[in-house]
Amino acid sequence: MRNAVDGHSRLIRGAVRDERGGSVPDATVTVIDQQGSQVAVASARHDGSFTAHVAADGQYVLAASATGHEPAAVTAMIAGAPIQTQIVLSAHSALGGLVRAADGAPIAGAVVTATAPSGHVVATAVAGADGRWELRGVAEGGYTLVVNAPGFEATARTVAHTAGSSQPVVVEMRSAVALSGLVTDAHGGVIGHSQVSLLAADGSMAASVFSDEDGRYSFTDLTPGDYTVLANGYAPVAATVDVRAGRFVNHEFVLGVQGR
Repeated sequence: MRNAVDGHSRLIRGAVRDERGGSVPDATVTVIDQQGSQVAVASARHDGSFTAHVAADGQYVLAASATGHEPAAVTAMIAGAPIQTQIVLSAHSALGGLVRAADGAPIAGAVVTATAPSGHVVATAVAGADGRWELRGVAEGGYTLVVNAPGFEATARTVAHTAGSSQPVVVEMRSAVALSGLVTDAHGGVIGHSQVSLLAADGSMAASVFSDEDGRYSFTDLTPGDYTVLANGYAPVAATVDVRAGRFVNHEFVLGVQGR
């Protein structure tokens, strides 16, 4: 029976809140009479408020449940006039941990996103100055944590969250190293489809790409170190570039006419 309404029904108004006083939207409130029968069901609105109707005065139990929270119940006594009540739900144990670099330094501002097996995002948090983060209201189960931060490669890992667990999830991120630039001629015109080669410090070929139609080239996921960048197309031009962890280096080539 869902909120049967007639001229003699009694109105129950209320709100579902969390421990901090915030609203719990989409919570379900079930009204049960003294015989244990369900007499009404209501869904909390975006602000956590709900309304339910019962057929007669008396004592009722209002049971509320919501994803990521422990269920709770309150007793309500109705005697003619509409009543106002509040149900407080406690969140499941928070899922939290630490984001740090390979050298152990915390990564402030890292964004941690938890996705369910269905692919839906269930919670997001931002790491503080100490690299610590916390996702509240996350139900028990398996999740994929996706972590991203400027200057670091995005990373993902699977975690199993259980209520009451206090074991922090430590995510270590690898510094992103990238080298990009532009290939132009002596007159400032871009040179597309020029081969740009990357030589490691020992002279071995580390990577090779072609500039696009706008003359731009890019190398990603590099190991920190010194590289020699060689551009062909006109007279070959080479330059040594120091690429370090967390740096996004831009180097522009200016090619002269072959033979000059």
